[in-house]
Amino acid sequence: MARFLSPEWFAALAELCGEPGASQPDLVVEVAVSGAPEGEVRYYLVVEGERARAVRSTTWPAQVRISAGYNTLCAIASGRLPALEALASGLAKFSGSTSAISSLAQAVAGADLLPPALRASTTY
Repeated sequence: MARFLSPEWFAALAELCGEPGASQPDLVVEVAVSGAPEGEVRYYLVVEGERARAVRSTTWPAQVRISAGYNTLCAIASGRLPALEALASGLAKFSGSTSAISSLAQAVAGADLLPPALRASTTY
């Protein structure tokens, strides 16, 4: 079992989801996580059409940045806390292009960014 946001976890995520396409995505969101066991961790949500995926790195610049503590991201990833609720309550902070907020909301509303098999084998 891989620990959430560990290098092994990102490797398993890439194996299950693949990498984003080569063309410019619709939206790139940088996620900065403080308090993780490895220290601060950054990863990206890449939105292509109606598909959003989490990736360890991307060559595309982020239009939006979300920052949150490790425990908050664990709650989101495990399905105990909706991402939009974390943003609305202040557990996660948003910065960047305010016009991208609606794009982000549409892309992640109801989307499961983690394959169920990975969620089931992840430790938090």
